[in-house]
Amino acid sequence: MSTAGNFAKKVLTDPLIAQLAFSVEVLSLYLEQRGSSVTRTNSVGRVKTATWSLDFGIAPDESTIHVSVQTVQQKLPESERGHWLSHAAGADYSENFLKMQMSHSCIDDGGYRNWGAEAEEPLF
Repeated sequence: MSTAGNFAKKVLTDPLIAQLAFSVEVLSLYLEQRGSSVTRTNSVGRVKTATWSLDFGIAPDESTIHVSVQTVQQKLPESERGHWLSHAAGADYSENFLKMQMSHSCIDDGGYRNWGAEAEEPLF
């Protein structure tokens, strides 16, 4: 099983380690903020301020970073969360599916079809 598969298996028993992804631009604030530092290895980084610190993973293309739900809940101050949430990365997610998960409702974005079949062209 791949590392991702093994991690997903672990998430099923410990949901708080599920990862949240953020655009790397979230770090700009701390790179410019006096008294804060952002350090890294090839695949892991850390934001450190005078009052808190947070470790994060770095995606291979370095366009996003990721942290666990637990880390956000326990280590990221409430006053910082809006900044981080404004940089939430969703490129690998279906926006409509996320909306459905949040509202428990269906979104009509096309007819059902077999996987691999082309979508029908809209009438208008």
